[in-house]
Amino acid sequence: MSGGLVVVSPHFDDAALSVGALIARSAAAGDPVRVLTVYTEPPSLAELPGRSRFFGDYATRQAEDDRAMILLGAASRRLGLRERLFRHPPLKRSTDLFRTSGRLLESAELLTIERCIVELLEDPGIRILAPLGIGNHYDHVEVATAAMRVAAVHAPTNRIEFYEDFPALSELWRRRHPVARRLPQPLRSAPLWASPAAGIVMEAMSVLSRGPTSPDLAGQSPRDGAHWSARIAPVDGYEKVKLRAIAQYRTQLQASGADEHPMAKLIRRAHHCRGGEILWRLDLARTPPTMLP
Repeated sequence: MSGGLVVVSPHFDDAALSVGALIARSAAAGDPVRVLTVYTEPPSLAELPGRSRFFGDYATRQAEDDRAMILLGAASRRLGLRERLFRHPPLKRSTDLFRTSGRLLESAELLTIERCIVELLEDPGIRILAPLGIGNHYDHVEVATAAMRVAAVHAPTNRIEFYEDFPALSELWRRRHPVARRLPQPLRSAPLWASPAAGIVMEAMSVLSRGPTSPDLAGQSPRDGAHWSARIAPVDGYEKVKLRAIAQYRTQLQASGADEHPMAKLIRRAHHCRGGEILWRLDLARTPPTMLP
């Protein structure tokens, strides 16, 4: 692939859930799109306890992703890292996935992600779209932090942008993020009102999340002087294909507490109330970090 858009997706479903319409629109316009999924190294199913086995069925998850990418018109690449849930030391509780610390900056995975993005940018025609890290999920924060560190070196350019992750469906979670909170949406129009039963699970998780956010870890928080700007990518004409792509991820939809139809309601309301898919750009970095070796 020479030139085009690379969408960095922590897990198999994140790109479609967050910017599926943008991907489909870009591909339909003839812009080459590739989704780079970061955490794709499967664990040993035999070693996993009951519920974790559900998340560890990567053969099924990859097949779902393949079908979704065909619908969106995107190519795919898998980086082959292992998600935090399946790393050592094991988490004491599943909710610890939403708790971060400064030790994240010492992870070998962060270094690998950062190097991968730097290598992609060696092609002057490549543009990167990475997660913002809303929701404080460890994997999302790890990917977002790596991308922000690289973006700080390249700011101000339009080569790296950030999309609002799936947890941005929760306005409470958006307001906990130092960048997303700069574009607050009315609580009365929050997407989760479209399906309260599914929304309760997400709101409960927003209360449990703890620790530094990706802009804090990357040193690029607006609180510290970094300048960010937002734009809205319209979904007109591509919402339906986005929803069809999302429907392929049956295993993850079940895990989120929402099947295909409640999820479609949430996504449609988010598009309607927010005008489309929200993207962010680091216009002026605080102090570009020393790049990892």
